[in-house]
Formats: sequence, structure tokens, C-alpha cells
Amino acid sequence: MPPHILVITDDDDNRALLIRLLQSQGQQVAVAVDGQEALELLSRQVFDLILLDLDAADPDMREVETLRQLCQYATVHSIPVAVIADAGDLDLIARCIELGADYYLLKPFNETLLRARVHALLERKAWRDRQRALPEESPRAPADAATGVAPFASDLLLALLDALGRAWRDQRRIATELQTLEARIAEYSATVEDTALALRHQTITLHAILESLSDAVVMIDREGNLVHANPAAHTLFGDRLLDVTPQATAPALLDTDGVPCTTDQLPLAVALRGVEVDSSEFLLASVDPDAVRRIRATARPLRDSNGDTIGAVAIFHDITALVQMAEALRAGEERYALTVQATGDGVWEWELRTGTMTFSQRWKEMLGFQDQEIGNRPSEWFDRVHPDDRDGLDVRLTAYLRRLITSFEHEYRILHRDGAYRWMRCRGIAVWDVNGNATHIVGSQTDITDRKLAEQRLWHNAFHDSLTGLANRARFMDRLGHVIARTRRSASPIYAVLILDLDRFKLINDSLGHLIGDQLLIAIARRLEQSVRPGDTLARLGGDEFAVLLEDLSEPHAAVNVAERIMHLFEEPFHVNGHEVFSSASIGIVLSDDLRYHSPSDMLRDADTAMYHAKMEGRARYAVFHPTMHDRARLRLQIETDLRRGIERNEFFVVYQPIVELSTQRTVGFEALLRWRHPQRGIVTPAEFIAIAEETGLIVPIGQMVLHEACRQLSAWKQRHPERTLSMNINLSPRQIADPDLVHRTAALIDEYRLDTDALRLEITETAIIEHGDAAGRVLQQLRALGVQICIDDFGTGYSSLSYLHRFPIATIKIDRSFVSQIHRSHENTEIVRSIISLARSLGMAVIAEGTETEDQLIRLRSMSCAYGQGWLFAHALEPAEATAMLDRETE
Repeated sequence: MPPHILVITDDDDNRALLIRLLQSQGQQVAVAVDGQEALELLSRQVFDLILLDLDAADPDMREVETLRQLCQYATVHSIPVAVIADAGDLDLIARCIELGADYYLLKPFNETLLRARVHALLERKAWRDRQRALPEESPRAPADAATGVAPFASDLLLALLDALGRAWRDQRRIATELQTLEARIAEYSATVEDTALALRHQTITLHAILESLSDAVVMIDREGNLVHANPAAHTLFGDRLLDVTPQATAPALLDTDGVPCTTDQLPLAVALRGVEVDSSEFLLASVDPDAVRRIRATARPLRDSNGDTIGAVAIFHDITALVQMAEALRAGEERYALTVQATGDGVWEWELRTGTMTFSQRWKEMLGFQDQEIGNRPSEWFDRVHPDDRDGLDVRLTAYLRRLITSFEHEYRILHRDGAYRWMRCRGIAVWDVNGNATHIVGSQTDITDRKLAEQRLWHNAFHDSLTGLANRARFMDRLGHVIARTRRSASPIYAVLILDLDRFKLINDSLGHLIGDQLLIAIARRLEQSVRPGDTLARLGGDEFAVLLEDLSEPHAAVNVAERIMHLFEEPFHVNGHEVFSSASIGIVLSDDLRYHSPSDMLRDADTAMYHAKMEGRARYAVFHPTMHDRARLRLQIETDLRRGIERNEFFVVYQPIVELSTQRTVGFEALLRWRHPQRGIVTPAEFIAIAEETGLIVPIGQMVLHEACRQLSAWKQRHPERTLSMNINLSPRQIADPDLVHRTAALIDEYRLDTDALRLEITETAIIEHGDAAGRVLQQLRALGVQICIDDFGTGYSSLSYLHRFPIATIKIDRSFVSQIHRSHENTEIVRSIISLARSLGMAVIAEGTETEDQLIRLRSMSCAYGQGWLFAHALEPAEATAMLDRETE
């Protein structure tokens, strides 16, 4: 009767596999999907073996109590229980054995091992059943024959007992043999299981390798049928995969000449005949001639253990890219040879193992040598490199040969045969052995002397002034930045910056011409170079502004000494193109020990501040920067802001100072003077704000207001006293002269207030005339054409010649108050005033003496025939109402 086996699993695949394997051995199989169904089957039917699938069983089956009941039932009825689990569920298997399981099987199933284990468990069950059926000891013959049993029955009983004894001994022998068999089966099973697992791992590994290969692998059986092709084969051959096998009707391969292969010439067909194919090259046919691939094939026959051919395998390697690269390399080598020949580069090769070098003929010609004049030693190259460049070349080359850097390229100077050094750019590439050591290196040498000289010229032009050759602003700021950074990193000696601005350079430039001005700047640059040390930086910042960076000063006063030395250089005249020119400079000094500076612009700003302070103090001097100078700068900024607001709020007004005829002391006119009624500071005089207004351009709208108000007031006085002949002097600033609307606006005011044109007299300074040159002359001529009188103010304080008195339409000269105030103290001043009056009379010009404050001055001026005067002796500047009252008194 066949054994009955109960399988407990809810996994369909495991259930079908177990049923197939067990039924193939003639065993009856019943299946339960969970523990509850299994207990019900056990209560209705007798089973010889229970197989429990732990991993796939219902979760309730894993409950300890249900599993214990199943194992207890099986133990009571002597049914062996084998659990089936994954190799990783060892803890679960151990727990099941503790609960009563007899054995275990591992998944995935090995069919041979599974059959052997099931057979062994069934044999053990049968043996145990027979053993329970036998008596525990051998039967013994009765001691007394007087039992009343018949002799034939006694013989029958003895025969039966003998048979039972033999059977018992046979069972003992069978049990022993069964135990031995079980041990052998267990050992065999373990070996088979390990072998199967190793074989499975090996199969998986080989399959993974095969699938990951970039080369195409194709395998066929002995009939030439396709057995396997990896993904690379499908990619390479596509739908023509079968056309590389012996089954091909139209082979996909061509020989290297493009002739199609026959079927028996295919690598797999050759290998199937037992012949090995090594690295044969073919072409893979394609409809598109440009898409033909070049393939290298290797094929081997597959043989069984008896050496019979059972198939073939081929590996196809796509070498299209390699062939193209080789062709490109050959073409590249040809182009490189032509390029080297065309560019004139010198080629060198260094065999590192022997220490010999080969130089091309062009390499030697670049240094002025013939081919036979330079040998093959490295010293022929390195000994000619400039000493300052030799270490850099050696370090760069060594780093490349040790693979510390990925490329070798370096620029250096090398000695030519003529004794001069030429700039070269050297490139090289090394060849390495299998150990990573460089065996030799080849390279080229290019003459870049012209480019280096051009770069040097560009660098010099970028950082030097084209006129004087001194460093320019960019170079000066760069050098100053380095010094500041160095000082901030560590304690360093003090340093200083000097800003030097020429005084009245525009006057020289405009009067003598720009050519003379440029020559003067060059001469000044040469003198300044004499006043600084070799390590100091002298720069022209632009225009007539120079800068000096003094480093490593022993004491702060050393900077002042340099400034004084520069001032002394300006005492001697400059001789430029036949002209003797005097010039002076204002110098601003800033020291590093006063403040720790963070940027060059901050230091230059403070030096500028000090320089402007020196100019305000009277020019031709130096000033050392002090933080309080910032307060003055802020005050200037505040004044500028207040000026703009004052214009908007009409805070400016005009007062009038009489101009009198000295012989009669009768008023003949007024000078219109500007005043500022500041909301916080009260009345502010022009001396405090005119320079700032001129610098910012605000003087133009202020001057327009003065011109308009003065014309209006003169018109009012003429209407009040028509019998009086009065004039109005109005100051024009240099900015106003440059105003293109000045002439038109003046003509409009004359028409608006119906003024006599000769009653309006516009005062300008010598500086304004010189600064604007011919442009000023055109404006003055246009004003004179209107009938306006032109007056020179502060005459005698300028630096120009008197030639402009002939060039411009000047009607009146006002002698500066500095001469009039000293007329009674200095014979020299007296003669200057006398000369000015005499000059004006000879030119037909009127003269007004400013600053007439005493009777003694009045007497002296009368004695010199000076016609007009103006000063406190006659009246201070008067408000319009006061001036009107004075006119009224004079008219009574």
C-alpha cells in the first residue's frame, strides 16, 4: 500500500512542485492550506509523513500553540514531521525542532535531495512501526512439557518462535543498516545541497557576467540552433542575430574586402567543426554604407566529458571605433608632422632610461646652432636656461614625471648663440610603463619672444603713464594695496602717501599751450624721480596730479623731509622749449601710523584732503593729514547742501557799496555785492561760500539772481533820480563767463529795465580771463557790442602778462586792495599803484582804487591822478534802502 503524505502549504507553486515530486515516487498526497485544516485531516485519515511549509503557511500556523498541537498529534501517532523553510530561517527551524519536528528541508528544492529525504523518513516510519509490533525480548521454550499441549502443537510453536527470533534479528539488522543508510543519506544530502548551492551561485555569477559583457556572446547547440545570446549580441546584431549562426540563410558578415561570407565561413560554423577561430575580423553588413561596422570574432567549440562537440560559442567585439581612432591617429600624426614643420617648432625627445636626448634640427636652429654643434646630453638644454628660470623648469618637469600634475608646459628663457636670451614655451608628454614609471618624454619648443615683449609692453602701458613713463593710478593703487595688506598681516615699518598737485598749472597750460604743458609735466616727473628712493613708488595719477608711496620709513618726519625736498626742487625754474617756467605744488601727506587703513582709496582720499587743505592755506606748501580735516570737509559738504537750499528759499540778497569820484567824493555808481542770510548762522559773507559755489557750479544761478536784482535796483534809482548818472558794477565768476546764455540774458535785462548800456559794468578777474582764453574773449566782445563796460577786478595779483589788456575790450581797471592798503607804508607798493594808473591812462582806461580806507590813502591816490575810489572811507556795503537814502541826501 503506498505511503500517505500530508503537505501543509498555502503557496501554489510549492504545492504543485511537492505534489509532482511525491506522486512521481508513487506516494499518495493530501494538501492542507493551514494548521486547522491539517488537524481535521489528521483526525479522519492516517498519514505516514507530514511536510510543513513554514514560510508559506498561513500566519496562524506560526502561532506556537497551533504548531505544538500539530507536533503533539504527530508524536502520539508516530508520524514523522519535516519542516520546509528558507536557509535564512534557522531560528524558526530550531524552534520547530524544539516543539517536536523530526527533520527539515531547505528551499529552493533540490529534487534529488527532496526524494532522498522523504524516502528516508518513510523508511524510518516503517521500521518504527515494525519494531513496535515485535516483543521486547526473544520468546523462550516452556520449561515443563506437562502443559497438556499436543506434541505437534509444541513443534509448531517452537518453529513459530524460531521464525519470530529470526525475524527479530532481521529487524535489528535492518534497523542498523537503516541507521547507516540514513547517515549516508544525510551526508550525501548535505553534500548534494552544498554542491547545488555552489552550482547555483556559480550559475548566477556566470550569467551576470555574461549579461554584463559589452562584447556580444552567441551560443549554439550541435545542430547549429541558437541557445543563448546576451543583451550585447541583441544590440549589435538586432534582427539579424540568427544570420551569424549556421542556420543563416543570408549571412550577416562580410570579409574585410566587403565580400559576403558563406554559411560555412561564419565563425560559429567553423567552431562547430572543431576548429578554433582567433581574432578574425569581419564587416557587419548594413543597407547604409556609412553604418557598416567592423567586428573582431573569436569562436570555440563546446565539448562534453567525452570530448564530443556539443555546440559552439563566439564572442564578437565591435572594433569600429578603434579602427576609426587608429585612422584618425595616423592622419593626426601626418597633420602634426606637417604642422610642426609649418610652425617652425623645435622637437625634442628624452630617453629617461638611458639619459640621452634627441633634438631636432629646428630646435638647434632656434638657438642659432648647426645640427652637429649640439650633442645628445640633457645639459645641452638645461645649462642654457636662464638661471632665474632653471628651478621653475626643473620643478615643473619633475612634478609631471612623478605624476603630481597631469600635463607639462612651461615658459622660460634660454640662451641664444648671440648671447641674448629668447623666451620659449615648452610642452611635453611622457610614456609610462606598466609600473607607472615614465620611460621617455617627447615635446616641442616654441619661440614666444615676440609675444613676451608685446605682453611686457602691454603690461607697461597698462600700469604706466604714457606721457611721463611713471606708474599710473592703477599701478599705484595696486602697490599701495599690497603695502596695506602686508602691514595688516604683521607689524611693519610705517609708510606714507604724498599727493602732489601743481598750482595754477591750467594757467601755464592755456597761456603757453598744451605742448609746453606736457613738456613741463615730463620735466617735473624727472625732478620728482630725484627726490625719492629707488624702492619708493612715484606715479602720475592724471592731469597735473602726482603721488608718492614711501615705504619702510624710519620715522614719521621722514615723509615731511621728502615733501620739503620736493618743494625745494620747485624753486628752480623749468626750461621747456626755450621758455623759462616757474611752477609750484601743494602736497598732502598721510601717514600709516595715524590710522590703520583698510583700502588704498581710503588712504588716497585722506591724502587728497590734506592736499586741498594745503591749497586753501595759500598753495606752494604741504599739509599732514589730521582727522579734523574731515570735519572741514564735512563743513564744505554742509555748506554745499545749505547753498542749494538757500537758492530754493531765496536766502541770498544784494548789498551795494558806493564808487565815488575822488575829486568831488560824489557817488557815481555802486558795486553789487552778494550776501547770504543763513537761517542758523546769520549773515554769511562771500569769502565763506563763493569758492564752494564756484566749484559746484551753484555760482551760475546765484550770479543770475545778482545780475537780475542789480539791474532792477539800478532802474529804480534812475527813475528816482533821473538827473543822476549812475553805473552798476556786477562781478562775473569764471563759471558765468562759460555760461552760453550769459550774453542773451544780459541783453534781455537791459531791455527789460530800459538801462543805458554803458551804465552796466561787468567785473571779471585776470584768472577768469586766462582760464577761458579765447572763449572768454569772444564772450567779452559780444558783451561790449551790447554797450556793456568790462572791468578787470583785483588787478595786479595775476601771473600772466599784460598782453590781455590789448586782446580784450577792457574799459576799467580796479587796483587790488592789497596794494592800496600798503600805499603809505611801502615805496614799492606806491610805485606799483602809480604804474598801474599810468598804464591805464595810456590805454584810455579808467582806474578804481579798491580798499580806500584812510584820508592819507585818499590824498596819495589824488596826487597820482586816480579818478575813482571805493572803500570804507566812503561807505560800507549798504542795504538797498540805505543806499537810496544816501543818494537822496546827495541830491538835495
